[in-house]
Amino acid sequence: MTREASREHQALWIDLTRRAPDQVRAPAASLAAFSSWLAGDGAKAWCALDQVPVDQPYSMAAIVAGTLEAALPPGEWDEHRTVLAGLTSELDELFVPGPMTTFQRHAPPEGERSVGRCTPPR
Repeated sequence: MTREASREHQALWIDLTRRAPDQVRAPAASLAAFSSWLAGDGAKAWCALDQVPVDQPYSMAAIVAGTLEAALPPGEWDEHRTVLAGLTSELDELFVPGPMTTFQRHAPPEGERSVGRCTPPR
Protein backbone atom coordinates (compact mmCIF):
# COMPACT_ATOMS: atom_id res chain seq x y z
CA MET A 1 0.00 0.00 0.00
CA THR A 2 1.38 3.37 -0.96
CA ARG A 3 0.51 6.84 0.27
CA GLU A 4 -0.57 7.76 -3.26
CA ALA A 5 -3.17 4.96 -3.29
CA SER A 6 -4.17 5.32 0.36
CA ARG A 7 -7.50 7.09 -0.32
CA GLU A 8 -8.67 4.26 -2.59
CA HIS A 9 -7.60 1.68 -0.02
CA GLN A 10 -9.29 3.70 2.70
CA ALA A 11 -12.62 3.65 0.86
CA LEU A 12 -12.36 -0.10 0.22
CA TRP A 13 -11.41 -1.13 3.76
CA ILE A 14 -13.93 1.18 5.42
CA ASP A 15 -16.68 -0.29 3.26
CA LEU A 16 -15.56 -3.85 4.05
CA THR A 17 -15.38 -3.01 7.76
CA ARG A 18 -18.99 -1.78 7.68
CA ARG A 19 -20.16 -4.96 5.96
CA ALA A 20 -18.12 -7.50 7.94
CA PRO A 21 -19.69 -9.51 10.74
CA ASP A 22 -17.97 -9.24 14.14
CA GLN A 23 -16.05 -12.51 13.82
CA VAL A 24 -14.14 -11.31 10.71
CA ARG A 25 -14.11 -7.53 11.20
CA ALA A 26 -10.64 -7.13 12.81
CA PRO A 27 -8.53 -7.52 9.63
CA ALA A 28 -10.64 -5.10 7.56
CA ALA A 29 -10.84 -2.55 10.39
CA SER A 30 -7.07 -2.74 10.91
CA LEU A 31 -6.43 -2.10 7.22
CA ALA A 32 -9.00 0.72 7.25
CA ALA A 33 -7.06 2.26 10.13
CA PHE A 34 -3.72 1.80 8.39
CA SER A 35 -4.92 3.28 5.10
CA SER A 36 -6.53 6.19 6.97
CA TRP A 37 -3.24 6.90 8.75
CA LEU A 38 -1.41 6.74 5.41
CA ALA A 39 -3.92 9.23 3.99
CA GLY A 40 -3.17 11.58 6.89
CA ASP A 41 -6.52 11.07 8.59
CA GLY A 42 -5.64 10.05 12.14
CA ALA A 43 -9.15 10.61 13.50
CA LYS A 44 -10.63 8.21 10.96
CA ALA A 45 -7.85 5.74 11.77
CA TRP A 46 -8.88 5.78 15.45
CA CYS A 47 -12.53 5.32 14.44
CA ALA A 48 -11.55 2.28 12.37
CA LEU A 49 -9.60 0.81 15.31
CA ASP A 50 -12.73 1.21 17.45
CA GLN A 51 -14.37 -1.31 15.11
CA VAL A 52 -11.96 -4.10 16.08
CA PRO A 53 -13.94 -6.33 18.45
CA VAL A 54 -12.55 -6.09 21.99
CA ASP A 55 -12.53 -9.86 22.43
CA GLN A 56 -10.42 -10.33 19.26
CA PRO A 57 -6.98 -8.74 19.76
CA TYR A 58 -5.33 -8.27 16.38
CA SER A 59 -1.63 -7.52 15.95
CA MET A 60 -2.10 -5.19 12.95
CA ALA A 61 -4.53 -3.09 15.00
CA ALA A 62 -1.97 -2.88 17.81
CA ILE A 63 0.73 -1.77 15.37
CA VAL A 64 -1.47 0.98 13.90
CA ALA A 65 -2.53 2.11 17.40
CA GLY A 66 1.13 2.34 18.41
CA THR A 67 1.88 4.36 15.29
CA LEU A 68 -0.94 6.77 16.09
CA GLU A 69 0.03 7.05 19.75
CA ALA A 70 3.61 7.83 18.75
CA ALA A 71 2.26 10.47 16.33
CA LEU A 72 4.40 9.12 13.51
CA PRO A 73 3.83 11.03 10.27
CA PRO A 74 2.65 8.99 7.25
CA GLY A 75 5.89 9.87 5.44
CA GLU A 76 7.66 7.37 7.71
CA TRP A 77 5.95 4.59 5.78
CA ASP A 78 7.84 5.44 2.57
CA GLU A 79 11.18 4.61 4.17
CA HIS A 80 9.98 1.49 5.96
CA ARG A 81 8.02 0.19 2.99
CA THR A 82 11.20 -0.13 0.93
CA VAL A 83 12.91 -2.05 3.76
CA LEU A 84 9.90 -4.34 4.12
CA ALA A 85 9.74 -4.90 0.37
CA GLY A 86 13.19 -6.46 0.54
CA LEU A 87 12.01 -8.86 3.25
CA THR A 88 8.82 -9.84 1.46
CA SER A 89 10.35 -12.53 -0.73
CA GLU A 90 12.03 -14.13 2.30
CA LEU A 91 8.80 -14.03 4.30
CA ASP A 92 6.76 -15.37 1.39
CA GLU A 93 8.90 -18.50 1.37
CA LEU A 94 8.37 -19.01 5.11
CA PHE A 95 4.59 -18.66 5.03
CA VAL A 96 3.46 -20.66 2.03
CA PRO A 97 0.05 -22.11 2.93
CA GLY A 98 -0.71 -25.73 2.17
CA PRO A 99 -3.37 -26.72 -0.35
CA MET A 100 -6.95 -26.04 0.70
CA THR A 101 -9.30 -28.94 1.00
CA THR A 102 -12.63 -28.93 -0.80
CA PHE A 103 -14.39 -28.39 2.52
CA GLN A 104 -12.29 -25.31 3.36
CA ARG A 105 -13.05 -23.75 -0.02
CA HIS A 106 -16.81 -24.23 0.14
CA ALA A 107 -17.90 -24.33 3.77
CA PRO A 108 -19.85 -21.26 4.95
CA PRO A 109 -18.86 -19.65 8.27
CA GLU A 110 -20.10 -21.61 11.26
CA GLY A 111 -23.75 -20.93 11.99
CA GLU A 112 -24.47 -19.53 8.51
CA ARG A 113 -26.03 -21.27 5.55
CA SER A 114 -24.75 -20.50 2.10
CA VAL A 115 -27.32 -19.51 -0.51
CA GLY A 116 -26.69 -20.42 -4.15
CA ARG A 117 -23.38 -22.09 -3.43
CA CYS A 118 -22.40 -25.73 -3.24
CA THR A 119 -21.60 -26.90 0.25
CA PRO A 120 -20.20 -30.26 1.27
CA PRO A 121 -22.57 -32.75 2.86
CA ARG A 122 -22.58 -32.78 6.65
